Amino acid sequence: MSSPTGGRWIFSPAAGSGFNGVVLGINNGVAPVFPFAAPGALNIEVFTNPTVAGIPNPDNNFTVSMADPNGTLDTGFLTGTNLRLGGGNFLAVDSVAASATVSGPQSASKITLGTGNQTVLGAKGDTLIGGQAPSTLQILSALVGNETVVGGSASAAFLGGESIWGGANDSITAGSGTGQQIVVSGAGTTVVAGTSGSATITGVAGDTILSLAGSTQNVAIAAGANSLIDLTGNAPTSGASAITSGAAGDTITAGSGTTNIEGAAGGMLIKVGAGGITNLSGSANAAAGNTVLGGTAGAFNFNPSAAVGKGDLINLSGSTGGATINAFSFGATRIASHDTVLATNTADSVFGGDGDRIGTGNGSVVGGTHLWTHADSVAGSAVGFGSNDTVSSTTYVGSTATRGTVAGTSSATVTVGSFNNTFNTTTDFIFYQNENTTTTNNIIATSQATTVNGIASTTITLPDGTIMTLVGLTQAQLTPALFKP
Repeated sequence: MSSPTGGRWIFSPAAGSGFNGVVLGINNGVAPVFPFAAPGALNIEVFTNPTVAGIPNPDNNFTVSMADPNGTLDTGFLTGTNLRLGGGNFLAVDSVAASATVSGPQSASKITLGTGNQTVLGAKGDTLIGGQAPSTLQILSALVGNETVVGGSASAAFLGGESIWGGANDSITAGSGTGQQIVVSGAGTTVVAGTSGSATITGVAGDTILSLAGSTQNVAIAAGANSLIDLTGNAPTSGASAITSGAAGDTITAGSGTTNIEGAAGGMLIKVGAGGITNLSGSANAAAGNTVLGGTAGAFNFNPSAAVGKGDLINLSGSTGGATINAFSFGATRIASHDTVLATNTADSVFGGDGDRIGTGNGSVVGGTHLWTHADSVAGSAVGFGSNDTVSSTTYVGSTATRGTVAGTSSATVTVGSFNNTFNTTTDFIFYQNENTTTTNNIIATSQATTVNGIASTTITLPDGTIMTLVGLTQAQLTPALFKP
C-alpha cells in the first residue's frame, strides 16, 4: 500500500457552535460512507473520488461537505493534496507536512476555504486559498513560514472579514474583500496587494510588498526597516493607498493613484509614482534624510514632518509631472530641515525655508516653468536658487545672452520670489555648476531689468540656458557676492 500524500489535517468545530466533536465521513464513490455520522457532532462528508466535480451537497445526517481527491483517513488525520471546503464554521489544522509520519513521508497540501466562517492553520509548503464568500469571517495562518497564501473575498463590510497571518519566507497575495488584515511576523515574506477591496498590511524588516498590475485596492502599509515596497500598477478608484509608516532603509515606489507616504523615519529611497499623485511628508530624523526620485508623469506634493530633520534630497530631474513642495513649515510651525530640490521638467511651485537649495534638474532634457519662493520670514534665513544642469551652452556677448542648442541645454524659465517681494541680498544666493568669476561677470553684464507686478526685478540667463527672474532684485543689486557654489 502506498503512503498517503499531502498534509495531515485535523478539524475542530467553531467555539460556541454546540457541536461536541467532528466526524469525517469518507465517500469514495464506491464503498458506503464511513465513518458514520454521529449525533451531536459536526459531521463532514468528504468526497475523495477524483472524478467528482465541484463539492456535492452532503448526504443525510451530514452537516456539510468538502472535496479531497484521493484523500484518506490516516490514524485519525485527513490526508490530501487539494482540499476544497464547502460550508460550515470550523478550524482546520495541518499538523505535518513534508516530514515523516507514522504511515510514511508526507507532502505539502493545498486547501481552499468555502462559504463558512473558517480558520485554517497551514504547515510548511502548504498553499492556503481564501473562500469566495463576502459575508464570512475567515482566518488563514501561515505563521510556520514557507507557505503560499491567496486571499478570498471575505469582507468586513458584511460583518465578516479576512485575516492573513504570515511567517518568514511566505508568499501572500491579498484577496478582494474590504477590511482585510495581513500581519507578517517573519522576514523574507512577499505580500502582493489584491485586485480590489482594501487591506491593511503590517510587515517586519526585510519584507517585500508589491501590487498586482491593474490593482484598485486601497492599501495601508506599516513597513519594517530595509523593506521593498513597490506599488507600481496600484491605482485605487477612490481614496488612497497609504504607506502609513515607512522605516529606515526602505525603498518605496508609489502607485499610479494617490499614494500617501509617511517619511518621518528618514533614511528611505522614495520614487514618485508613474501616474496619479504622490504625497510625502519629510524626514524628522536629525541623522538621516530621505532621497526622493521623480517618476514619469506622476504629480508630487511634499510637506515637512512636525520635527526638524537632517533634510531631504528631492531629485525630480526628468519628471514630467508637476510638483508642489512646501519645505519650510508644518502648519504654523517653522521647519528648517535644509532640503535640496531639483525641479521637474514641467511646472512646480517650491516654497523654501532656511538652509534649502532649490534648482533646476539635470539630464538630457531640462525645462519647465517654475515658481520658487523664499517663504521663511525668520530673519537670517538663507535659501539658494540656481541650476544643477552641468551643460554650459549659453553665449555671452556684450549685454546679450543667447541660449545654446546642444543636447541638455535647459529651456527652463524660473521666477524667484519671497514672502515680502524682496530678494534677500544678505542671505540668499544664486548658484550654477562649475562657477567661475568670468561666467559670473558675464551673467551680470547680460542681465535685463524688468518689472513683476510693478516690482523692479532682474532677469538673468545661467550657463545651461535657464532664464531666471529675480523678483525684487534690481540690476544694481546684482553683484558677484550673490553667487555661491
